[in-house]
Amino acid sequence: MTTKDFIRSANNIFEQNEISNMQINELKKDGWKNFSDFGMPPNKHTEELWKYTNFSKLQNLNFSKPSKSTFDLSNNLHDLMNLSSNNIYIVNGFYDSKKSNFSKNIIIENEKNINELDYLVSHMGTIAKNEENEMLALNSSLMSDPIFISLKNNSTEISTNIFIISTDDKITFSSTPRLFIEASENSNYVINEIHINLSSEKNQTLEIPVLEYLLQKNSEINHKRIQLSSESSYFFNFDRVQQNENSKFNSVSFSTSGELSRFDIHTDLIGENSECSFHGLYITDKNQHQENEISTTHSVGRCSSDQMFKGILAGKSRAVFSGKVLVKQDAQKTKAFQKDLNFLLSEEAEVDTKPSLEIYADDVECSHGATAGNMDKSMLFYLESRGINKDEAMSMLIKGFAQEIIDEFDDINIINVLESILDNKINILDIQGIT
Repeated sequence: MTTKDFIRSANNIFEQNEISNMQINELKKDGWKNFSDFGMPPNKHTEELWKYTNFSKLQNLNFSKPSKSTFDLSNNLHDLMNLSSNNIYIVNGFYDSKKSNFSKNIIIENEKNINELDYLVSHMGTIAKNEENEMLALNSSLMSDPIFISLKNNSTEISTNIFIISTDDKITFSSTPRLFIEASENSNYVINEIHINLSSEKNQTLEIPVLEYLLQKNSEINHKRIQLSSESSYFFNFDRVQQNENSKFNSVSFSTSGELSRFDIHTDLIGENSECSFHGLYITDKNQHQENEISTTHSVGRCSSDQMFKGILAGKSRAVFSGKVLVKQDAQKTKAFQKDLNFLLSEEAEVDTKPSLEIYADDVECSHGATAGNMDKSMLFYLESRGINKDEAMSMLIKGFAQEIIDEFDDINIINVLESILDNKINILDIQGIT
């Protein structure tokens, strides 16, 4: 199969997906034009964005349109969240209204029943723009069931789970969920954004979820993202955030990689005194490839941002961290910090880290840094000298490195599940070259 065949299979899905809303249909057409004009990445316009990404296997994948499906919640999924609270289920890109349950403070509509939220339709595609890159444009062109969510004003913090689930018996299939989420003025929500692939490990799935977050004045979202991929999946997750005056978007992420995974999040601070933070932990093993593209634009003054990601790499896996901060000329009194820390458990594991600051204002406080290190053999020897066997000592050091990020999820149920996932991962990691 060639790149042309990939585009042909994508075109078949594009033509099958009918969207009745005229504005969204125009967004789909524009997305397809952007994707078909440039094809599979990389091209001369986006080669820096995909500098370390190998698309050779993906472009040979002849994927098919997903179908509406039901699913059984696994025990881990039951344990992961308090399912008695607000739960929104997106399965294979389709909104599952029968399984979803939520309070009157939350309004959810898709384009087939858009009514109260019709004012948001014109905003879709303005935060996550088709011209940004090929995969985001592909999501726009292939989306089957665009979903709009409005989080209304509330007196106390409300926790909401958004389950984005892939489950299909086809050997190859694509899933392109598209959500637009508005946090209304003076609203305060915890959003647990949970990506889970329940398909067979042998199934080669292409998942491209795109979520646009619009934070109105004085709103706050504590964003907690969990990605649990299957080993054969190709996963490109785009979160795009626009923040108005006095808004806060605090994000923490936990990822287990598939064949190829990318978490790409950007926020534009367009209102003064807005704040954002992006913290994350990811684990790679074998020949897996994980990318994290984390960026913030300071468009106005008196805003702050913070980035800190940690990677645990084993086997022959590879990871990329690209942290960007753009401080525009009028964004005085900016505070921006970046940090990327990596724990290499194998001589053949590799990380490429690119923290960068682009500053056009003169009254700012900004810093960035990156490190990559191996297992501390002196600490390992110290633990072994205290009667702890080598495997347990290595496990303690790995968990100690990860715990800081896991604790940021600030929910005992989630923390327990993530610690259990980490324990299971540590037991099977391909750790090499540590004597």
